[in-house]
Amino acid sequence: MKYLKTLSKALLFTIIFFIFLTLLLTIFNYFNIINYQILNIGKIIIPILTLMFGGLLMGKKASKNGWLEGLKISLIIIIILIIITLIINEFSPKKLTYFLILIISGIFGSILGINTKNT
Repeated sequence: MKYLKTLSKALLFTIIFFIFLTLLLTIFNYFNIINYQILNIGKIIIPILTLMFGGLLMGKKASKNGWLEGLKISLIIIIILIIITLIINEFSPKKLTYFLILIISGIFGSILGINTKNT
């Protein structure tokens, strides 16, 4: 039960962080504070950072196998993203490469989390 609570907390923080940064990027684009090129870069970097943040949270709570905890949270988020891309018909082979990069960033974040936690 404690593990499920930790997982749901990490997922919630990851989703909130993702929504906040996406909303901030959208507002900056709406008021022409950033240009189109920075918007495209932001659309790539924001999910990578949020999954790394979620992996970091899971890694801090894990006692061993930090990479596995990052893989779990990354796969949950990736499954949600795949379902969304299938619904809006934007699925392509490029997206699979991007999803693989997202999984690696979640794993890397959890490895950082388990190595930086205070014992």
